Amino acid sequence: MRKTLAKNIFLNINPIKKFRTIKIQVDFLRPLDKDETTSRRLLANVMSNSTKDYPSFRAINDREMELYGSEINVFTRNLLNFNDLAFSVEFADPSFLIDGQTQVKDNLDLLGEIIFKPNLKDNSFDKTAFDTEKRNLLSNLVSIKDNQDLVSALGIAKLIYQNNPDRQVPIFGSIDQLESLDNQKLLESYYDVIENDTIVISVVGNVDETDFLEELTASDFYTQMNNDRNDLQIKFDNFSELINQPVNQIEHKHLNQSRIALAYATEGVSKKFNRLAPQIMNLILGGDDQSQLFQQVREKNSLAYSVSSTYQPLSHLVMIQAGLDADSVKKALELINQQIEFIKDGKFTDKQVEHAQKVMLTRRKIATDSIQYYIMQSIWETVYPKTLLSDRQFDDEVNNMDREHVSSVAENMHVIAQYQLIGD
Repeated sequence: MRKTLAKNIFLNINPIKKFRTIKIQVDFLRPLDKDETTSRRLLANVMSNSTKDYPSFRAINDREMELYGSEINVFTRNLLNFNDLAFSVEFADPSFLIDGQTQVKDNLDLLGEIIFKPNLKDNSFDKTAFDTEKRNLLSNLVSIKDNQDLVSALGIAKLIYQNNPDRQVPIFGSIDQLESLDNQKLLESYYDVIENDTIVISVVGNVDETDFLEELTASDFYTQMNNDRNDLQIKFDNFSELINQPVNQIEHKHLNQSRIALAYATEGVSKKFNRLAPQIMNLILGGDDQSQLFQQVREKNSLAYSVSSTYQPLSHLVMIQAGLDADSVKKALELINQQIEFIKDGKFTDKQVEHAQKVMLTRRKIATDSIQYYIMQSIWETVYPKTLLSDRQFDDEVNNMDREHVSSVAENMHVIAQYQLIGD
């Protein structure tokens, strides 16, 4: 079932019976805004801490246990050019319970409690909840400097998105913004979210669609979400300036191990060739333990403790990261470039392509055994359906892979940024 409850409020129900649990997820979406990133992350933490009727985290946890171990989750993430504030509850399918007749309603009510009944005192969030979560988030942000892989990832991201201020603040927020964020500002942010964000409600599991819709319309959800919402407009970053003039940054810190991060734009590939060619190319390059980077840079030449590549389909970026000794950086970069040339020149074997195809098909099959896979399918079908491939389309794309398609991805790869974190 796909139903529009109001302007930009969408309900998707997938009554699939392959899981022993049911999951309801509510995503609040708006365009990324650097001034709101930290407040939305803190809001997620505060709202999951306590509610009006469950005024402590322990009270929420006790209620989850009463509902046969339901699991509430609240988080923020980047989704396209949007900030997604998501609330979910996953709970046991009542058909497996002796006494579970009201299981769906009870869990829907609990999720509604988390979203629409915050723990407020004197027109502000409960002071204990606010102070605790602000302190915890600050501690997490301070600790980032000790996670060098994350420091490297953030370093390359700042270079890639240097012309997009809204992506300069990581999704988990910034210390400066957090320190200036008070209780009243956070409450204002909450009301803004509840009143204006586009909403996608996804339900996956063994539910009767008509019954669920009746439960939903009778719940706090429906009364709180009957107003029209703001439109969303998908925007993609343009990397043409960086293709013409790549950027580099080198930072020195007192570390035992150095990091390098490289970003490549795969210009034009997605429109001209097999849609899955970049993923196949990435597996051959560095996305697997049989890849060129792993075998040549790490295993054969021992130039890196870790090295891998990832492909980001929506931005068409290939990212390479490696952890290594400072005196190995130059040789490692040379060898990484050689592996890209190796694929560009079509020197990879048919066996490598076949292995990559098997990995793609296996990963897809494993993914479909997760209830979260269907939740994400629901969201993409609402927000950006053209990105989705049916199982038949996916299999056809993988099996019809052409060697020329794979090498063409490497031919169209343009380095746009390089970040080095050198340990002294």
